[in-house]
Amino acid sequence: MTATATPAPSPDDVLRDALADGLRRSLFTGATAAFSDATGRVHRAAAGTLGLDDATPVDSATRADLASLTKVPVAAVAHALADVGAVDLDRPTERGFTPRQLVAHTSGLPAESDVWRRGDLRPAQRLQRALDSPLVTPPGAVFRYSCVGFVTLGHLLEEATGQGLDSLVEEFVSGPLGIPGLDWGLVDRPATGPVLATESGTPRGVVHDEFAQSLARPAGNAGLFGTADDVLAVGRALLAGTLEVGEGLRTGDATWMTGPHQRGHTGFTGTSLLLDPDAGTCLVLLTNRVHPDRALVDLAPFRKSLAQRLMPPS
Repeated sequence: MTATATPAPSPDDVLRDALADGLRRSLFTGATAAFSDATGRVHRAAAGTLGLDDATPVDSATRADLASLTKVPVAAVAHALADVGAVDLDRPTERGFTPRQLVAHTSGLPAESDVWRRGDLRPAQRLQRALDSPLVTPPGAVFRYSCVGFVTLGHLLEEATGQGLDSLVEEFVSGPLGIPGLDWGLVDRPATGPVLATESGTPRGVVHDEFAQSLARPAGNAGLFGTADDVLAVGRALLAGTLEVGEGLRTGDATWMTGPHQRGHTGFTGTSLLLDPDAGTCLVLLTNRVHPDRALVDLAPFRKSLAQRLMPPS
C-alpha cells in the first residue's frame, strides 16, 4: 500500500499552535494574530487572557498597546501629506534634518529622551525639551533608531496642518481603511474595551512607553492601540500601495524575517507587522510580553519561527 501523505497544517492551525506554544513558554499571557495569505484570505487566532489578574479570554476584538508600530501610521501620514503638498519631505527644517530623514531614522537626533523623568515639568515643557534635543550626529550621516525623531515628526506634521496627530491618523489612515478601533491610549483617555494588560503599574489602556505617556497627548513614537485586524488592514494597504511609509519599515532583518525583501516593524510591548511584497502576504502578531514586568523576553526567535511556517522565503 502507498502511504498517504500527511496534509500540511492550515494557516489557522499554525497560528493557533504557535500562540499556544508561546503561552506554554510564558512568552506572554495573551496574544492575537492575523495572517493574510497570497489569495487575500485572512486567518486568525487568539490565546490566553487579558492579564494575570483578569481571566477574560483574549479574542479577535482584543486591543493591544501597539508601541512602536505607532510609527507606521505616523510615517504613512507624512507621505500622505506630502502627496497633497502639505509637507515637503526633502525640505530641511531649521535644525538641518528633513522629514524624510526623521522617517528613516537618519536625522541625527538621539534615540531616546529622559524628559519623562522630569516630574517638575509640565507635558508641554517635556515636549519642548525633547524637540530641542541636541543632534548627536549630522543629519543624514548615521542610522539611529530614534523615538525622539518620531515625536519630532509628529510635531512637524501638526504644525504643517494645524491638526492634532490623532486627527491626522484618523483622516489619512484609520478613516479611509475603516478601522475605528485604532485609537490612542492616553492617561486621561485610556483605550477602552478588552485590552491586553502591559507592565504592572501602567493602567490598562494607557500607553506603556514612558516617553509618550509623559507627553499626555498623541505622540509620534508610541501610543496607538488596536486589534490584529486593525494592524492587518494597515499592512494590506501598504502591500496594495494605498498607504506608503517609504523608509519607515525595516527590510530583510534576519533576526525575525525569513527573506531579504520582507519588510516590517516591531513594538516593545511584543507587537509586530511583517510584509512579504513578493508573495503578497502579511502577518500580524500582538502580544503583551511586558506583562507583568519587562523582564527581557526575546520574541525574535518566536516571530521568525512563525514567519518560517507561514512566509517562507520565495
